[in-house]
Amino acid sequence: MSISELRLTAVDFELKLAWKYFRARRKSLARLTAIVAVAGIASGVAALIVAQALARGFADEMRDKILANTAHITVFRIDGAGISDWENRKANLEKIENVKAVQATTYESALITGQKSTGYCILRAVENPESRIEKKSEPVPGSRQLSTPDSINISIGAELAEKTGLVIGDKAEIIFPDGDFAPQTSRVSIREIFRTGLYDYDSTWIRVAFEDFAKLSGKSNFAPTVLSVSVGDIYAADKTSEEIRRSFGEDFKAIDWQQANRPLFAALSLERKVSLAIISLIIFIAVLNITTTLALLVNERRPDIAVLRTCGARARSLITIFLLEGSFLGIAGIVLGSLIGLLLCFAGNRFRLISLPSDVYSLSHIPLAPRISDVLLIAATAFALSLAATVYPAFRAARIKPLENLRNQ
Repeated sequence: MSISELRLTAVDFELKLAWKYFRARRKSLARLTAIVAVAGIASGVAALIVAQALARGFADEMRDKILANTAHITVFRIDGAGISDWENRKANLEKIENVKAVQATTYESALITGQKSTGYCILRAVENPESRIEKKSEPVPGSRQLSTPDSINISIGAELAEKTGLVIGDKAEIIFPDGDFAPQTSRVSIREIFRTGLYDYDSTWIRVAFEDFAKLSGKSNFAPTVLSVSVGDIYAADKTSEEIRRSFGEDFKAIDWQQANRPLFAALSLERKVSLAIISLIIFIAVLNITTTLALLVNERRPDIAVLRTCGARARSLITIFLLEGSFLGIAGIVLGSLIGLLLCFAGNRFRLISLPSDVYSLSHIPLAPRISDVLLIAATAFALSLAATVYPAFRAARIKPLENLRNQ
């Protein structure tokens, strides 16, 4: 028999014996610690999967909502002035690779007076309200769009409409600040009520066409302050914004969506990493029960270990046997925890279990988004901790002296 065949035979022997010990009936204390170890690992793995899925879901939902209602790249003058040659600038932007659409936009603060109260609002003037960029939010279910000839028509966020008591077709007043002069008050008609899914936008935004914004502001020569750029590949937006900066010169600034929302996504990433570290400590505490279980098993199996050593079993084989048995306990907990965690994620999405106050967290519902990469990382971390917990009792078993144990029996 060759050396390779002998090694395969030894591995097969160690694996079969470890599986036999794993399935064998144990004394009550060892059985209890084994159950606690598997349950602890399973609960830790399940909690970690849910926590990571929750963090992923929140980040993805925030990203999608933000990108659906704001520009991928925002281009504006550093001094904040209007872009007088915006049509030429827009044409130049549309020639840049990865740029799909460009929309001239401006933002101004104002007040709106409705049936119930007066509320702060942000007027978002857009070049073409029916463009692809602007139609990413959804009208409120059951609402309809009305257009009144020769009047100023606006689209208002659902939360702002509810706060001010306005519905489709109502008249309202917008108080527009005018620097050192008296504020200008204009009558408007509610054309549409929209919902973006982000409370900050739905509670403040009012969309209005350029020509209507000119009437509200009292400016005949109106120029937008922002060029909103939509790109094909959102993850290449930083490179596109850098190209725009080089093309437009030092008077302009281009900020991509990742740069504009860096504090938010950095905080969400940190939260995900912290939850991974904290719950990994919980899993580590749980896998310590594997150490206890194997230590008890070593005491139970002293006669068997003595016989194996007397029959020529090497210390390495004994270490491998107990390492495998501890790994079986860890794998059982990991598989059970993974199934529980994924089922909880499915149930959370199916029944929308995670609902939050939208005025506090911006989102009213957070989907759970488990990823296979996260599940594999969690499983690998739990398995590594389980394996580390088996080292001491495995080496302890290898140090048992066969003759002394047989004599004591």
